[in-house]
Amino acid sequence: MFRRLMNLPLTVASRAAKAFQDREDEKTKQKYGTAYDPASVPVGAPEAAHAAAAAAGDAGEHGLSVEAVRALIGKQPLAFVDVRDAASWAAGHVRLAAHMPMAELNVRVSELPWDQHVVAYCDDGALSAQAVAFFRERGMEDTFFLQGGLAAWRAAGGEVAR
Repeated sequence: MFRRLMNLPLTVASRAAKAFQDREDEKTKQKYGTAYDPASVPVGAPEAAHAAAAAAGDAGEHGLSVEAVRALIGKQPLAFVDVRDAASWAAGHVRLAAHMPMAELNVRVSELPWDQHVVAYCDDGALSAQAVAFFRERGMEDTFFLQGGLAAWRAAGGEVAR
């Protein structure tokens, strides 16, 4: 009997914590849909990535054009982050960019420099907009995505390393 009474507070606290987590998960699902964690977006699902980019403000809320990024290069310390997969990274990337695939963002977010502006990019800007939304939720306000992605960077004559 005494043992059951001692376990009662733990049982109640455990159930309360589970109920709280379920409510928080439901709020997150309502806000972001089922793919609220960048790592849960399946590779090869561009429609999900484009929908997330539209929700994150693809119209330029946190996006920078290639010209804006070039203007910042000499004036601000910038860190480029490539959020594409390894095969795309090997095909070409912005010189001095860090490779941080979408599937690893939630684990490697602490590697980003907090004292620099971070410019994330992908092939067309959709995944990087989602990555920037993920970074900003974690308090990194100086994060932006490259509008048009690496395609726009190349079209504007930007350097690409292999």
